[in-house]
Amino acid sequence: MLFMKDKQKKIGQRKSRAQSLVEFAITLPVLLLLFSGLVEFGFALNYYLSLLDATRESARYYSNFDPFLPDGTDDPAFYRGAAEEAFANLDPTQRPGNSGYQGRRIILDTTADDVLVTVFSWSEDGGLIRYPTAGTFRLFDNSTSKFTDAMIASQFPSGSPNAGLVLVEVHYHYNPILTRLFLQEPLLLRAHTIMPLSAAEPVETGP
Repeated sequence: MLFMKDKQKKIGQRKSRAQSLVEFAITLPVLLLLFSGLVEFGFALNYYLSLLDATRESARYYSNFDPFLPDGTDDPAFYRGAAEEAFANLDPTQRPGNSGYQGRRIILDTTADDVLVTVFSWSEDGGLIRYPTAGTFRLFDNSTSKFTDAMIASQFPSGSPNAGLVLVEVHYHYNPILTRLFLQEPLLLRAHTIMPLSAAEPVETGP
């Protein structure tokens, strides 16, 4: 009788272990998927923060420059310079005079990614004016700005003083590493920075 009880107990233990293994085998793919998604999100967030830093550095630096030539027309060098500054912040090898130091590189795909620069001039009387006059400057001509004139104008309530702004955007297609089997298309990351630009501020005119 005691022998039969021991035998039943061992059989029960084996069934319990087998059941645990089956449950683990079923849940393992789900756990791996959740873990890989968490890791991938961390990678994507890290890339986004780098894009944001690049736009911030470029906008801050070029907020001290004038986007207009002496005759009042657009200065192409301003827009290209601001875009190339953001580009070089992401990929140091693109910076003129680079001595070989690379650091961390985020390589933009010139056939899909883009760096965009726009200047806005706001006044209560004249409303919002967008520069360059030909439209947002696009370094690689792949994207369009996600900011419309209405979106920018909505940030100026009635009675707002005259203001000038420079907007730098980076649109980057991030290719997931761990979840490539599940995400067939690249993930579009878009970072931007808006800085005051005194040179674009409309000048008050007397009555």
